Amino acid sequence: MTAPARFADSVYDRIGSYLPTEQREMFFRYVAHLRTLDPGDSLLVLAEGMAIFTCIARQVPEALGIEREKLLAEFGRLCAKHETATTNATADVRTLFTAHQKLLEQNIVAWQNKEQQAAQSLDRTAKRFEETANQCAARLQAACGEFQTATKEHHAAATKAQNWVARVSLETRAWPYIACAACGALLALIVAHFVKT
Repeated sequence: MTAPARFADSVYDRIGSYLPTEQREMFFRYVAHLRTLDPGDSLLVLAEGMAIFTCIARQVPEALGIEREKLLAEFGRLCAKHETATTNATADVRTLFTAHQKLLEQNIVAWQNKEQQAAQSLDRTAKRFEETANQCAARLQAACGEFQTATKEHHAAATKAQNWVARVSLETRAWPYIACAACGALLALIVAHFVKT
C-alpha cells in the first residue's frame, strides 16, 4: 500500500515528518481514514486537537531552544558590553582618583608651605614688634630718667633761688638803691653847675 498524498500545509504532514520512518506509513493510513470522516465527527475533532497539540509540543521546545540561544547570545553580548563598560569606568575612576590624589597632595604641600611661610612671617613680625617695644621702652625709660634728672636740677635751682631770696632782705637791697640815687643826684648837680657856667 502506498503512502497517502501529503498536503504542504497539513498539520498531519508535519506530525508525520517528526515520526520515525517505520511508523510513518501506519500514521498516514490513520490520517487517510480520518479524512474520510465527517468534518463534524467528534473523533476527527479530537484527532485534529491532538495533532495541533502534538505540533505545539514538538515545535515549542525547539522554538524555546532557539529563543534560549538568542537570549543567551544577547545576554553574553550584554555581559561583555557591561564588563567592557565596567572595566573602562573602573579605569576612568582610577585615573580620576589618581589625578585627584595628586592634586590633593600638591595642595597639601602648597598649604603646608604657606602655613610655614605664614608662621615664619608671624615669628619675624613678633620679633620686630618685640624689638620695637624694647626700643620704645628703653627710650621711655631714658626720657623718664632725663625728666627726673631735669626735675632734680630744677628743684635744686629753685631751692637755691629760694634760699638766696630768703637771705637777701629789704635792708640789704635798699643800700644799693640809695647809693645809686645819691650818685645820680650828685651827677645832676655837677651837670647843672657846668651848664650855668
